[in-house]
Amino acid sequence: MVSLNAITQKKLLASAILLALSTQAAANDTDKDKKDSKQMEEVAVVGQKISYANNTVEASMMEQQAPLTSVIGLMDTLPGISINEGDAFGGDDWSTTINMRGFAIDGSQQQLGMTVDGIPNGGSNYGGGAKANRYLDSENTLTVEVSQGTANLASASLDALGGTFNFVSKMPELEEKTTIAYTNGDHNARRYFARHETGEIFDNTFAYISYSDTSTNRWVGDGNNGGMANQHIEMKFISEIGNINLTGRISYDDVEEDNYNSVSIEQFKQSPDWDQLTWNWTGVPHYDQMFAEGWSTLRENTLAYLKFDYTISNTSSFDVTPYFHKNKGRGDWIPPYLQAPVDANGNPTTEGGSSAYSYGFTDANGTPLTPNADCTVSLSWPWASGPGLNPACYPADALPVMSYRHTHYEKERFGFTSNYMATFDNHDISAGIWLETAKRDESRDWHEVINASVYHHFDQTPYWVQYKNTFDTDTFKWYLQDSINFNDLTINVGVQQYLVDIEKTAHFDTAANAKVNSDSDVLFSLGGLYQLNESTELFASYSENFSAISDNVLERDASTLTSIDPETADNIDFGVRYFGEKLDISATVYSIEFDNRITFLAPNSGNSGIDYGIGTNGSYINVGGIESQGIEVSAKYKISDSWELYSSFTNNQSEYTDTVESEGITKGDNVRDAVEDMFVLSANYFTGNLTFGASTKYTGERGVADSYVVTDINMAYHVDLADGPFQSFNVALVVGNVFDKQYLSSGTGSGTTFYIGAPRTATMTFQVDF
Repeated sequence: MVSLNAITQKKLLASAILLALSTQAAANDTDKDKKDSKQMEEVAVVGQKISYANNTVEASMMEQQAPLTSVIGLMDTLPGISINEGDAFGGDDWSTTINMRGFAIDGSQQQLGMTVDGIPNGGSNYGGGAKANRYLDSENTLTVEVSQGTANLASASLDALGGTFNFVSKMPELEEKTTIAYTNGDHNARRYFARHETGEIFDNTFAYISYSDTSTNRWVGDGNNGGMANQHIEMKFISEIGNINLTGRISYDDVEEDNYNSVSIEQFKQSPDWDQLTWNWTGVPHYDQMFAEGWSTLRENTLAYLKFDYTISNTSSFDVTPYFHKNKGRGDWIPPYLQAPVDANGNPTTEGGSSAYSYGFTDANGTPLTPNADCTVSLSWPWASGPGLNPACYPADALPVMSYRHTHYEKERFGFTSNYMATFDNHDISAGIWLETAKRDESRDWHEVINASVYHHFDQTPYWVQYKNTFDTDTFKWYLQDSINFNDLTINVGVQQYLVDIEKTAHFDTAANAKVNSDSDVLFSLGGLYQLNESTELFASYSENFSAISDNVLERDASTLTSIDPETADNIDFGVRYFGEKLDISATVYSIEFDNRITFLAPNSGNSGIDYGIGTNGSYINVGGIESQGIEVSAKYKISDSWELYSSFTNNQSEYTDTVESEGITKGDNVRDAVEDMFVLSANYFTGNLTFGASTKYTGERGVADSYVVTDINMAYHVDLADGPFQSFNVALVVGNVFDKQYLSSGTGSGTTFYIGAPRTATMTFQVDF
């Protein structure tokens, strides 16, 4: 359990003020209506008009994805967004990236906020974070709400520099029903899914529970080429008790993923279907460090919340949502050597300290060997680091040795969100707070591979625990917004502030303990929406966005915390929306200034390969900013009752505003991995029991990576069954990258290496309801 003692008095005072506001409003209201209905209702007491760019995922977009695909991929056709995943189904968090307006979620950057039903996801980073796919199956997803550029003021996220994604889970149905589905596809894809809708359990209370079991192979290679195995459970209920709507949800996710490796342009041109990982164990550690099954991500995530939504009157409401999140996992690598750890005095140790040297071969007694003095034979391999790991440089009876390196992640979060909404005359008022306390543990240990000549089985007892750190984070956010309605004109004025305290406890080196305060200024937002006529509205907005210093910065012992400032961004949107009888269009022009960009400065390792032993070395620094300008357009046209077209276009120009020699960046350079142009065209056909869809997306150049076009198709046939135990039957086919385009998808942030896009991949899903 994490203590709340660090929460300041001003945080508690703000909580009391908010509660007092809602209590006073209730006391003044003498016009309450008692509801007595079996039908569950969603009451919207405040209808704020949105004065910034926003989009939502529609059902036709979901049908373009196979059920076993990560819910992250559902957003890929929306304007401004580029989703890239090394795995054909998004089954590898390591290679998953999201880019929007020059901001990114990737292996080193978390600049976009993410929530599930409004609950913060706990960060999207690899080490202790969890994206929405860890909490939500695609079958249980209602929609995804995207706020491009300007974050929703009520959004609970510490990463919302460039906008927010809110993944919304479906509501329980009113009638009892059971759904069973089976999916089979390329790359040994297999998925079992079952959901039971309880119907009305008792007065105005409904629920569902679902379970899925998913497994796939990596699309690269054969045999022992790794893959993904996932088990996922969700439960949700809704209940109406007087003036209170109660919603509860819990999800559990247990996944093991073998990762993909990024490649250079030269490697891709040489072999566009190989990511340099191997699937045959050779017994030579220098090669076997690239064995696919040794590059792994293991994670367990449990997220639960209970939302109390109280209707004070027909003009005001109050909600509070306590939540809990537990994350536990591990990241694996198999370095081609053993370490010789020593303490500060040079004595052998098993905890802390540093490595005096490493070695790749021993004699029969386990004594480390050094390569022959005159050995100049090196190995031809992308990660070659000299002749020291070449068996030819050692006696014939030398034994190869390897390590299995584990980085352990564990996090617990407790918190709540609370919102008050009311209408007074022409004012729609909303106010809220977000309070969270989190504890994250991270440690790294090294295990000896028992017999590197045979396989990567390792000793369960580590021979060295390199480091062990604990990070405590206390977060408090408050916001206040007023939407003022003047007939056709609505003005939105808002303020928000983040108060964030982070403390690091280093268990092996107390000198590395650290604290950092990452409070924001009071952040302002201003927007306006003008209803030009019944079908057309104009909008404009300005917002100040903020991203707190993450505890990742405190991981690095060399980071000078007093000189690091939180990242900030100022966002301006101008746009128009048109809603016609057959045609809907939305267009936005935007400008963004991103300041105080934080980046990692790696130590000089002197190793041209992977630096497995980097530990807590290196530092984080502020390195200037980014300027972005662009336009986003989306349109939907209903040709007939059977035909519908959708299209989106994005042009984004993102440039660095400062020269950063450590990253090889020159002022005016285009931002690495930021997509300049994107274009989507999709068509959907509905007739009787048959649906058909096709979608094509053009993704422009990203630095040295070429543009590419990928086309997907989907088809489904649905039958309602009047007789027998079954209500309906559905069969669906989804084919991704139907023309088998070879391309580089997501970048790593370095501007030089990229993950390879997946080839043509087909899945078939059979579903019955009864």
